[in-house]
Amino acid sequence: MVHPIQELAHDHRELSALLLAVRDALARVERGQSNLDDERHEIGDGVEVFREALLEHFAREQEGVLPFVVARLPAVRPRVDQLIAEHDRIAEALTALVRDLGAVDAGGGLGALRASLSRFEELYASHSKAELGFLTEVAETLADDADATEQLRTLLDEP
Repeated sequence: MVHPIQELAHDHRELSALLLAVRDALARVERGQSNLDDERHEIGDGVEVFREALLEHFAREQEGVLPFVVARLPAVRPRVDQLIAEHDRIAEALTALVRDLGAVDAGGGLGALRASLSRFEELYASHSKAELGFLTEVAETLADDADATEQLRTLLDEP
């Protein structure tokens, strides 16, 4: 059976797929394969769905998983603090992306949106890699602790 903390990796795959769909839609417009009016829904709704899923993912981690991990493995607190700080930077970059998308909707150009999306993708990819590595280490450390595994499963199943 998959360790419940590894289930968070699935969130990252889904989030990455949403981000890829937004990037692809913007690229189609930039290459002239489609016009902005045709892709506006894909881009705007994609960013919104991504934003909601990302904030839910961060909440699951920060309100449940990460405090639990620190309680079980106090030595990882500095890494957890770093992940939470990265969550804040990602949220700020996402706010800039939403702002620049709004500017496009108001008739602005795509340059600022493309730049925001690129900055966001870079930050998110770097964080995802670091976070998945950390979660893998935690899962391996707690793998033989049946009580911890069950408590994590319960935390992740909560809405």
